[in-house]
Amino acid sequence: MLLAAAIGCGTERTTPAPTPATIGTANAEAARSLLDPTTALPPRAEVVSLTDALAVAAAQSGRGAEGATLTRLAADLRARLFRIDHADGDAREAIELYGAEARSRLGSEEACEADRRRALLAGELAGDPAASFRELFLAERRHSAALGASSGHAGSRCLATIADALSRAGAYRPTIVAMRALERDGAAAAESGTRAAAVAGPAPTPPASASPEQDAPPAASAALADATRNVVVSPREDAVGKGPVKVLSVERFGSEKGARVVINLSAPTTFQVGTLGADQAKGKDARVFVDLARASAKGVAHEFEVGGAVRRVRIGAREDGTRVVLDLAAALYRRVFYLPDPFRVVIDVSTRPPVRDEGPDKAGHRTLGRVAIDAGHGGVDDGAVGPTGLREKDITLDIAHRVAPLLSHELHMETLLTRDTDTYVPLELRTARANAFHADLFVSVHCNASENGQARGVQTFVFDRSRDPEGVEARVAARENAPRGRPAAIDARALDDQMASLFTNLGGADMAAKSRHVAELLHRSALASLTPRYPDTKDQGIRTAGFYVLVGADMPAVLFETSFISNPEDEARLSTADFRQKLADSIANAIRAYRDGK
Repeated sequence: MLLAAAIGCGTERTTPAPTPATIGTANAEAARSLLDPTTALPPRAEVVSLTDALAVAAAQSGRGAEGATLTRLAADLRARLFRIDHADGDAREAIELYGAEARSRLGSEEACEADRRRALLAGELAGDPAASFRELFLAERRHSAALGASSGHAGSRCLATIADALSRAGAYRPTIVAMRALERDGAAAAESGTRAAAVAGPAPTPPASASPEQDAPPAASAALADATRNVVVSPREDAVGKGPVKVLSVERFGSEKGARVVINLSAPTTFQVGTLGADQAKGKDARVFVDLARASAKGVAHEFEVGGAVRRVRIGAREDGTRVVLDLAAALYRRVFYLPDPFRVVIDVSTRPPVRDEGPDKAGHRTLGRVAIDAGHGGVDDGAVGPTGLREKDITLDIAHRVAPLLSHELHMETLLTRDTDTYVPLELRTARANAFHADLFVSVHCNASENGQARGVQTFVFDRSRDPEGVEARVAARENAPRGRPAAIDARALDDQMASLFTNLGGADMAAKSRHVAELLHRSALASLTPRYPDTKDQGIRTAGFYVLVGADMPAVLFETSFISNPEDEARLSTADFRQKLADSIANAIRAYRDGK
């Protein structure tokens, strides 16, 4: 296979881990015999049943050596099944099992080996040696702290094997910019690996009950995030208070391809994330759960139906807080993070892998079939209002309605409008809709505003660490992020600092570079469209800021400030159909240019 040649996998990956003599069950013996490359596999249903039985037995054994060995056998068997039948579900299940084994053996050579196999399989599933390089790089950083510090790579067979694979996969090393981002992710992985190993210890056996308060306890959240190529970003302990926290409400958006659940809280708190695989014997779905420290959910419904990728959300009390459980329809990619002021925990799940090849093909074209256009504000949120009463929410919706047919009829793209009428859509649900749509681009349309009403022109933003010493961009972001248009509710500078930290921990450098490229095309297109008719259009440049509506987008995303509605002359232009059509044309032209590899 492609990855075997690129990374040097060979048949070694499917060799089962040594099994202790104490594990002599018929299922374990049957699995070891089927892992012999010369043995033909029985019908698929029998193999799947065997792996499920091994996984159940491993869960019943806890996190000791017996449970870890059974997990390895189940993972290796699923991996072999994937390489024969090429069913993606088998690969995802194996990746999940390898991650579970790594968590149960934290700080050991066996944990490194499980993570190495997981990394190779993740790259193989993606069909991209570059993805294998990234996963192996992070695995090496994750385990070097525990294994390399005491023995060096020469003393660790696993680390030496990973180092050799990375050196032979040099052709798939990322670009300089992407490598810097990967090195930052690697530093975070090394730190989380050290932290996770420090807290590792035997965990109690998961009880049979499926209630939220009795599901299995979580592994360290950082270890989970790294081991399964998912992202978990929780506030630092010293950045939150010690008082009680209340769950105010739960918002959810579900589709067949993904879902987002937003937990609104009365104050910041830390949280941990864990996962549980499906247990067919007990009729349980795969689950992801979030434990909210010091939180109470009194007065909030204990169960919500969602539909699609997430069947339901369940909430239950724990001794030290509240557990929120998502019952999943399948094994999904996950990302859990928080948004400050007001504090929310966002849980994203998707069928789409977080690492995708979105570069131009040999002909210079990008695959671009779906675009999400977000008309800012709406409903009870007017947005900025001009001197004569022109409302931002009306302008943005009109522009979105002009863009959609251009993308459909001229570029033959599917288009999602995050709102199609004058309705209020929370900021975090706008990105959720784009993610569930599996959009290839996200463009959020807004009208700018200044305090003195003098500023004019077009401006484009991407979500990135702010380079804004005077706080101008921070104030723009605070206005757009404010709950239903109440900017006084947000401290712009404090918010900017928090969003910069969030950006770093979400590992957004690679996506930010793609978003900036889209922003450059859009900005140039807007100036080219407007200046022939409106030669005094001012170029306000491309800026970076922490916009809520862009956080969590799993595609390149930009926020386009069409003009300053607070300026009398810009407001007068925004009120005309000609000006708004030119803005719509500029968005469509930029998307065409990006698709064509410009």
